[in-house]
Amino acid sequence: MKRLAFFFVMSSCFTLNCLGQHTAAELCVKDLEVIPGFLLENDTGAKEHLAQFGQKHFDDAMAEAKSAAMKVSDDDGCWDVLHQYLRAWRKGHLEVSPKDLGLAQPAASSSAKTPAVPRKDAPRFQILSKKTVLLTLKGFMAQNREPLVELLKSNHAALAKHPYWIIDVRGNGGGNDSTYDSILPWLMPDEMVNVGELWLATPANLEGHRNFCAIFTPGDTECEKDLNEAVARTRNAPTGSLVPQDDKGSISYERQTPLEPRRPSRVAILIDGGCASSCEQFLLTTRQSFNVKLIGRRTYGSLDFSNLRPFALPSGERLLWYATSRSLRIPDLPVDLAGIPPDIYLPLAKGDHAKEEEVNRVQSWLEGGSLAPKNPETDSKPSVHN
Repeated sequence: MKRLAFFFVMSSCFTLNCLGQHTAAELCVKDLEVIPGFLLENDTGAKEHLAQFGQKHFDDAMAEAKSAAMKVSDDDGCWDVLHQYLRAWRKGHLEVSPKDLGLAQPAASSSAKTPAVPRKDAPRFQILSKKTVLLTLKGFMAQNREPLVELLKSNHAALAKHPYWIIDVRGNGGGNDSTYDSILPWLMPDEMVNVGELWLATPANLEGHRNFCAIFTPGDTECEKDLNEAVARTRNAPTGSLVPQDDKGSISYERQTPLEPRRPSRVAILIDGGCASSCEQFLLTTRQSFNVKLIGRRTYGSLDFSNLRPFALPSGERLLWYATSRSLRIPDLPVDLAGIPPDIYLPLAKGDHAKEEEVNRVQSWLEGGSLAPKNPETDSKPSVHN
């Protein structure tokens, strides 16, 4: 189901003036102390983590964190303490950020002449040879949805002409599942098995759903549609109950429509430990196609508990980001435990050009050559010819 990017800010009276004059250490301790109670009430994974690790594990983690918090002298020191404490709960989809991180900027005036600056994680397309193309997808934030649509549209003829694709999602930290919808007609000719998710219904989570899109992605109709549905499903549910995200059931079986008439015959998706959240959902979906292979290393492992919302911590300086949904894959098919393994393991290469060399090796393999690294002593020519 849909995962939405989580950088947004809730309005709050919590400011330094509200709390009076406090040292950085005192504010850090205040923030720390409210976290476990809030998580156990509102985070979809917290109670399971408590049952798994036991109360002593979290008591020890709190004692250690509180001792460290009493010694901090600035916000950076407190962030390190809180970050380390949250890792005692789980390694991903649980974070602290500055209060103003992700606040949406006002749209530029229509009369402005300043050219748009491309995002560093914007999708990119490259023709490698007569048979192979490279799509680089470094982020699935909502801002990349339309650029990906446009990239696929403007390069449609070249994409249809090339039978082999490499899709590079190494380092893709995720964002929003709907961002990659436009590429699925190229990759998914077979039936897709989709596993549902559950919302945790609480007042804090309901408020988070209501405010998310307006503050983080104003005008994003896809976001508004998804979270209006979340609000409708959870607003009358008993506090603490788990509510299905849709009416499809725990597992649904669907065909991708429409389909591109000329799809690639071989697709290699390059993965690594930087692929997380919506990137991992992209892999769970696309690896169901008979034409797709995952190559590289295990992904990060941050998907079972998702759809993050912010909670303003008492200091007024920080936000706690926590999960409001739970996948029905667990406990049978967890991703957080060890990430998603590749179909073909490609050990981490060394050197300044390791990432480029991995692309070259995969291109060689797709075109009938070998995945083996090039030996400069015996290979005088490139393994792949344009």
